[in-house]
Amino acid sequence: MKKLTTLLLSGLLISGLFAQNLTGKISGTVTSDGQALAGANVILEGTTSGAATDADGQYYIFDVQPGLYTLRVNYIGYKSQIVSNIRVAIGLTTLQNFELEVAAVEGETVEVTAEKPLIEVTATNVARNMDSEAIENYAVRNVTSMIASQAGVVKMHDGLHLRGSRGSEIGYTLEGASMTGASGKVVSNAIPEALEAIAVQTGGFDASIGNANAGMVQQSLKTGGSKISGSVLMEGMQGGDPWAATGDNDLTLTLQGPIGDKVRFFGALRTTHTDNYKTTSRWFTPFTIAGGNPIPDKIGGLTPSGDYVVLDHTTGNMAFRDGANHDGIYDPTADPTDDIRGTGGANTSGGMYAFDNVQDDLNFNGTLQLDLNPLVIRAALALNQYTYSGAGLPVQSMFNSRRHESWGRNWLMNVKGTYFLNPTTYIRANVRAMNRLYESYDKSFKDEGMFTEGHKSELKDWLKWGDRDEVAKLQPDSSWAKNFGTPGGDPFSGTYKYVEPSNYNINGFRFQRDGARRGGYSKGEDAYIGFDAEFVTQLGEHEVKTGLAYTKYTYKRYSYGGINSLNSKINQDSTLIDAVNGQTDRILTEIVQARLSNWRGYDPLGRDWDASSAMKNEYDKPRHPTNLSFYANDKFEAGDLIVNVGLRYEAINQANKDLKDYDNPPIDKNGTIVAADDPNYGLVDQPTLSYLMPRIGLGFPISDKSTFHLNYGKYVQMAPMGYLFRSRGSGASAWGLAPTRETKFEIGYGTLIGDFASVDLTVFTRNPQDQIGEDTYRPDSSPGMNYFGMRNHGIWVNSDFSNITGIELDFKTARVSNFQLFANYVFQDVRGTNSYPGLGTSGWGKPTSISATRYDQRHQASAVLDFRTGRTGNVVLDNLGANLIASYNSGHPFTMSDGSMGQRDAGEGALLSDNDPRNRAPVEPINSSNTPAYLNFDLSVDKTLAISGVANVKVYATVTNLFNTQHIINVYNRTGDAFDDGFLNDPALSSLIVQGRGAEYVEMYKKINLANRNHWLNDHGFDMFGVPREVRMGVSVSF
Repeated sequence: MKKLTTLLLSGLLISGLFAQNLTGKISGTVTSDGQALAGANVILEGTTSGAATDADGQYYIFDVQPGLYTLRVNYIGYKSQIVSNIRVAIGLTTLQNFELEVAAVEGETVEVTAEKPLIEVTATNVARNMDSEAIENYAVRNVTSMIASQAGVVKMHDGLHLRGSRGSEIGYTLEGASMTGASGKVVSNAIPEALEAIAVQTGGFDASIGNANAGMVQQSLKTGGSKISGSVLMEGMQGGDPWAATGDNDLTLTLQGPIGDKVRFFGALRTTHTDNYKTTSRWFTPFTIAGGNPIPDKIGGLTPSGDYVVLDHTTGNMAFRDGANHDGIYDPTADPTDDIRGTGGANTSGGMYAFDNVQDDLNFNGTLQLDLNPLVIRAALALNQYTYSGAGLPVQSMFNSRRHESWGRNWLMNVKGTYFLNPTTYIRANVRAMNRLYESYDKSFKDEGMFTEGHKSELKDWLKWGDRDEVAKLQPDSSWAKNFGTPGGDPFSGTYKYVEPSNYNINGFRFQRDGARRGGYSKGEDAYIGFDAEFVTQLGEHEVKTGLAYTKYTYKRYSYGGINSLNSKINQDSTLIDAVNGQTDRILTEIVQARLSNWRGYDPLGRDWDASSAMKNEYDKPRHPTNLSFYANDKFEAGDLIVNVGLRYEAINQANKDLKDYDNPPIDKNGTIVAADDPNYGLVDQPTLSYLMPRIGLGFPISDKSTFHLNYGKYVQMAPMGYLFRSRGSGASAWGLAPTRETKFEIGYGTLIGDFASVDLTVFTRNPQDQIGEDTYRPDSSPGMNYFGMRNHGIWVNSDFSNITGIELDFKTARVSNFQLFANYVFQDVRGTNSYPGLGTSGWGKPTSISATRYDQRHQASAVLDFRTGRTGNVVLDNLGANLIASYNSGHPFTMSDGSMGQRDAGEGALLSDNDPRNRAPVEPINSSNTPAYLNFDLSVDKTLAISGVANVKVYATVTNLFNTQHIINVYNRTGDAFDDGFLNDPALSSLIVQGRGAEYVEMYKKINLANRNHWLNDHGFDMFGVPREVRMGVSVSF
């Protein structure tokens, strides 16, 4: 008892973050003729790690980074034995036993190559591992796709879902440090060439892991080798129409090796450039309307403006202002006053629609490991910087050459120190930090030096984006400025200085005029810093670890969308511009009262929250949630029994607010928080919430060929910060919102099939509780109630829950005759009160029934078939490889619905929105229909050429969606069809519009909406179809 108390106290001396140790352990026995050899030396070559066997011949080597290793065992009087190709995986114990032979001659050595185990007999939960070899051979160089191929993982438009989870319920780590931002989504992925291992833990995990409910995706970077080596990879995809193929260029460099005897380094640098790439609109059909004749623009759909558009995919699209002769034809020879106002090239040039989406990324991943036995220090760093310029939707943005740009910079750092007190006891401590900055702004103003990215701008800079005279400075011919004002009027009159370009209205379809502003200004910051410590010791057959962790987060958000509103006020009161330039309290008051910005962690002008000493508000401070955790875990491994049991305590302070008086919220009729600090009716800090969570995993290695496991645990996860913190000016409130809790259980059996294959069957259940849902607070109007006059108000509450059950079947083989197969099948039943917070319930209150969720993909299967040759003596077949991925999905639920036009424009038809329930009604139980199933194939082929003594050159090609199948991912709720929304075929909906607008409208509706889904894309932001075939070619040179 005294020894256990000492261990517990040792673990509580240092504080930290997530306490996730991404290393593995090697253990086994050394025997001869069945007799244990005590005192044998087991050495992990290339490191200072090793162990000596105990009286039972048992040894343990701790804290081993994932990767391939070679073990050597020496014992006087016996042949030394070297075993290579030993694979260490994240969080698992690798078993390697030695049977030594008596040496006839001193110094004799036996060399053996280990085979990768087909079943993990030491696992007490489901964890699927991809090592660096599998990552390199995978048909798609995309980490998200690799994760999505694992059993139980579903990929949808909003990201990954694991065993029926919401996306935010998955934890992602790199080198043990969380990779997720405030929304719960991954900030940046690792470079594939930098990864040593990926572990996808879909089942429960031990008490040392927190900050995730559904599962954990753990990624570990490579460690530098014993020799200097490197690689250069170049990959590209070119050619074809911009909606079918993309300009995609990738350059990745790696360098690794030793620095002296004690330091190893690894670094990977990747730069990518994509052009004409947009996954939301890749299946596109060019079109011609009205035979290519000019079509008049009408103000409000009624009054001709004097502008015309030509929609002709053979000669090119064009918008023009009709000249003095008013003939409705663009002919500058006959009428020199005809003026082009927007244009695109013909079909062959690829410039006629808005497909110029451009993104540039720069990424670095690196590790530095210092081995000062008994102290090992490991530092890891991941950096990412990007810019993205979006063209908008290809049809409605085709005439607008103005672009908005997003910029971001993320970094993630982890420094780990491990100190071995003795060969079986060590202390590990980590320092981790992450920072993410992002910003969105007008690209042209940045390009012309009139705006500086990096959170260095202010209100006066953003207002210029809606100022005609400032916009005119961007172009010598002032072509954008010509579209300011009322169509048909003089755009350069003083009246129109702040009247920004309106849309063309062509038979009810909206097209942006050239120079129309594409957005407002936004910025934000996510960050955390944390520390953790862990004490680990092997007490006989017990691996005991205890530790604690502490994390402090930072959350800040700002967006300004009121450019037009404030400019209009300045046009009426010119003295406001002085307040803008001086950033005085007058303009701050104006923005708050008119709710022109949205701010959290900043003031209403986007400055530090306390920039105005007179008007600062404590509510506006950056939020700093914290998480403190303690845990103790014991893993007992005794041959035919493994017990992994632990207890985790978490104290979560979400830095959230609650109401002092629920009958009198401090919010006015406009939804603005007006009295956050009111002594009677204000807001109070939500208290720290505490949770105690038992975890238990059992493993029963029935033999060396089969094993049985069981896992049970309770988990908790902080609510995504985007829901917790609302702006003082507007937004849904989250009074007293609590973290999400979960209980899950799984049971599984795995066995070998002969010596070449294995099968694993797992049954699981999950029960998430306190998931975020949306409700409507309806204030009481009785006397003494609702003091500040709040109207019905949207609030985030812990009202949703889910019940998930499923079966997973995994099958894999060893490499036989150059082939290796990994396959899985999943059946799951995912039911809950809602799929996403607030989906389809805004203004209607929280859901009251249970149904299948959107990501309930009932049947799912995938298979990866890999083919590799070595040296065959045939120059064609030498070092040839191929990787084929087949994935099947049974589709996801949706609800057949009906409804009226509501407030839709004629160009939108009667599209039923997922986000607005006011004009739709289900015609069947919720989510009782399913989208079509689909089967997809991806393929890669590679050939490696060895240049003796110089380098290895690998040339490869990858093909995604091998057969170029138009996979249906989503359908229209009215018809259940991806090609017909039901509008034109229903006279009750469309007859009056068709009669009023004629055949030209019908032609436009079919070609713009039905063929190219313009209305769907505008409403949802994602497509109804998967991406078409993409072919990439690449070459990698390693030296």
